[in-house]
Amino acid sequence: MVTRRQFATAAAAAALGGSRAAAQGAWPNRPITVIMPFAAGGGSDFVTRVVMQRLSARLGQPITVDNRGGAGGNIGFAAGARAAPDGYTLTTVTQNITVNPHMYRDMPFDPVRDFQPVTILTEVGSALVVNARVPVRDVRELIAYARANPSGITGGNGGIGGQAQLSMDLLASMAGIQITQATYRGEGPVMNDLLANQVQITVQGFGGLDIDSHLRSGALRAIAVTSDIRSPALPEVPTIAETLPGFRIVGWYGIAVPAATPRPIVQRLHDEIRAVLAEPETAARLTSRGLVVGNHTPEEFSAVIRADLERYRQIIASAGIQPQ
Repeated sequence: MVTRRQFATAAAAAALGGSRAAAQGAWPNRPITVIMPFAAGGGSDFVTRVVMQRLSARLGQPITVDNRGGAGGNIGFAAGARAAPDGYTLTTVTQNITVNPHMYRDMPFDPVRDFQPVTILTEVGSALVVNARVPVRDVRELIAYARANPSGITGGNGGIGGQAQLSMDLLASMAGIQITQATYRGEGPVMNDLLANQVQITVQGFGGLDIDSHLRSGALRAIAVTSDIRSPALPEVPTIAETLPGFRIVGWYGIAVPAATPRPIVQRLHDEIRAVLAEPETAARLTSRGLVVGNHTPEEFSAVIRADLERYRQIIASAGIQPQ
């Protein structure tokens, strides 16, 4: 026989469960934060802000981008992994989460265990850019110049494990040259020093700093792109692979949430972000920077992360890069 007290306890539990389900179903009902693991002004920051502005309108809630740069993105990635799994803290993730495990001895997060991927926002190639005072116009001339000046080329990168560092390390390894790299907290400081010729070379991701004016003025020169096909953003610029067959570095910017986030929230986020990316105005803003708009389910994004973990392990090992 069920006593009155047992009935009351069961009714209270059912009511509590119902209220939790209702609260989850009502997501989102308060502001959302997106952790950006890099400084403002870079490619991932630009893409995130373009997409989140429109996502905020669709969800009817403010979305704040919280820049937490440092340690090749690990500071921000770790904060995102440790956030409450309630859909109110998102993280912009880049290919760095698949590179950093091979670059750092002590990792504060696991890219597979600690995150649930939502979708890729854009795929992104990069341009190899030099200060105009460096007397080279293509990769062959850069290699010859480096060999004639063994200690004379300094590269700048916006963080350990990013496309810039990895591309220049792979280029140096495949070409048998020396590029001494200086690491900065973001792409903005790199560009300032490149324009001042404090560093002579960098790799700039499409969608980041708008360098078109510097290319048009002649202050900077794009001599190659890192993808294995030419970019529509710079169709006249050859690929590095045209000189060094097999060279390919292509990144991506995506959104992930803590691993325990309820699946209905993940699916809602995916669907709303896909709707934003399908908007003609949003797509035009992204593709105008040479970016390729993503179209990945959470499962497809997870497969990309797992595949890139292995691919970058092989690239880093072949380049002889030692973890820090």
